[in-house]
Amino acid sequence: MNFITSFGKKLSIKRKIILLAMLSTLIPLLIVGTFSYFYMNKVIENKISETTTNLLSLIDWNINTFVNDIQSNGEILYASNDSQDFLKQKDLTKEAYVTQGETRDLLITISSNNPYINAVYLGNENNEYLQLSQGQSVYYGNIYEHIRGTAWFKEIMKKDLYGIWFQDDVTFIESSNLLTYGRPIKDLQTLDVIGMMIFSIDKAIFKDMFKDIEQDGEIFILDKGKMIYSNSEDQVKSSKMVERINALAGKKSEVVTINDEDYIVNFDVNKITNWKIVSIIPYKSIVKEFDFLRKVSVILLILTLLIATFSALLISNKITKQLSLLRNVIKNMRKREKLDNIAFDPEDEVGKIGHQFIHLYNRNNELLAELYESQLKEKEAELRTLQSHINPHFLYNTLNSIFWMAEKAKMKPIAKMAIHLANIFKLTLNDGEYITNVKNEIDQVKSYLDIQNIRYDNRIHYQINVDEDLFNERMIKLLLQPLVENAVYHGLEMKPGIWDIIINGKQEEHSLVFEVSDNGVGFNPDKVLKEKTGYAIRNINDRIRLQYGPGYGLTIHSEEGKGTTVCLRIGLEISEEKASAGA
Repeated sequence: MNFITSFGKKLSIKRKIILLAMLSTLIPLLIVGTFSYFYMNKVIENKISETTTNLLSLIDWNINTFVNDIQSNGEILYASNDSQDFLKQKDLTKEAYVTQGETRDLLITISSNNPYINAVYLGNENNEYLQLSQGQSVYYGNIYEHIRGTAWFKEIMKKDLYGIWFQDDVTFIESSNLLTYGRPIKDLQTLDVIGMMIFSIDKAIFKDMFKDIEQDGEIFILDKGKMIYSNSEDQVKSSKMVERINALAGKKSEVVTINDEDYIVNFDVNKITNWKIVSIIPYKSIVKEFDFLRKVSVILLILTLLIATFSALLISNKITKQLSLLRNVIKNMRKREKLDNIAFDPEDEVGKIGHQFIHLYNRNNELLAELYESQLKEKEAELRTLQSHINPHFLYNTLNSIFWMAEKAKMKPIAKMAIHLANIFKLTLNDGEYITNVKNEIDQVKSYLDIQNIRYDNRIHYQINVDEDLFNERMIKLLLQPLVENAVYHGLEMKPGIWDIIINGKQEEHSLVFEVSDNGVGFNPDKVLKEKTGYAIRNINDRIRLQYGPGYGLTIHSEEGKGTTVCLRIGLEISEEKASAGA
């Protein structure tokens, strides 16, 4: 709510009128259009889901028919006296040979009547027979041994009634497109396991089963998460779809996203085999019938919005013409520009306000000019009064005299202090110029620190790291020495032992950057600013910003007990106009 209120305050009246017209048109259209679109999409989704459910039921019925057919053939083979006798034979006799022939005929009949059966196997450790779909009868003596070593052998032997379905490769058939059904065979009298049967089914049976089904999308049949059949030609996409389908925790209908594309997934589970029958339909194929309606709706929405916007523009221009003119006047006032050739409508209420506004603005400018001129004259008078009390050359000459007198009296500390003080005073005067150079600022700092070392018995160890290439760069005077002085009196003087001061100077793009660091007692910058102390630092910062602009000035990094670093950033170029103003 606060955001809406704030946003509304930022808009002009003209824009508010336009926005009101647009929202009055757009919101009802969006609500009705969105509701209609999603409602129709939901109706179509439900219709597709219902149709898909019927399709899955049909596929489930076909699978049941196929599975029952295989199991019925298994029952025939299971209950056949010929197969029972064949598996019970242990010696190769004439009777065993006859039984083998009758068993072969039975297997040939089963495979011939079911063209989708690739092979039928019947056997145990003593007798075995393999009938291929091509009419070839092959007898091996070691197939059973191979089967016994497979992972699914024990699973087959656990099943009594219906057997199991699996996809693992069968070693005696060279094909990867097979589905296998296995079942143990028991003695009908003793119910002891006497052998096993295996049917190898060509998966092409599913292609024939679904060839008359017309549907956009794909059909999968999964067994324990593994693909049994897919009518998709893109196997990579199919494998990704299988991963997503397996992740559906019990949901039989859901919209899933695969490769940035939405699909409607429906599935059912065959109760006999526990196979998952899955229908996958691209979402875009469902809504494609509504593309035209959606495009027409969008075009009508845009046309309505354009008409409403154009009407709002005409009305707002009529209402806000004088307000727009008043706004332009305010913009010019912010830029301190003259207000000429601006004529308000004297019959309009806003025009009357604007006319009076211009009159007050012009009068205010006149008063400001008079005030500024008065302040300049006052400052000039103060400077002249100060200069009349202090003669800089007299002070400078007096300091030189003290130096020579100390030299004659062989009082070296006093001589050094006098000459350093004279040097500081000379550099501060700078021939009356407001602008100096980096070298003079550095020399002034050195003189100041040498004076303090005389006073404090050389406790101050200082380093000045400034490239000589920067010595001739121009800068306003008295920037570094006050910072060093501040470090001595407020940071170092209260700390015992050796005092360290490091001054670094470098050029960064179009700026000069100086850092003054000390190992003093430090302070809390926030506290200093809050209490409005640190006049010298604030004065330097104000001078820099006045001279170079708001992008320059001082930054302070200090921690109590660990020292202080003051970073000073100034510009490389100084206009003559500002230099004259500073002087």
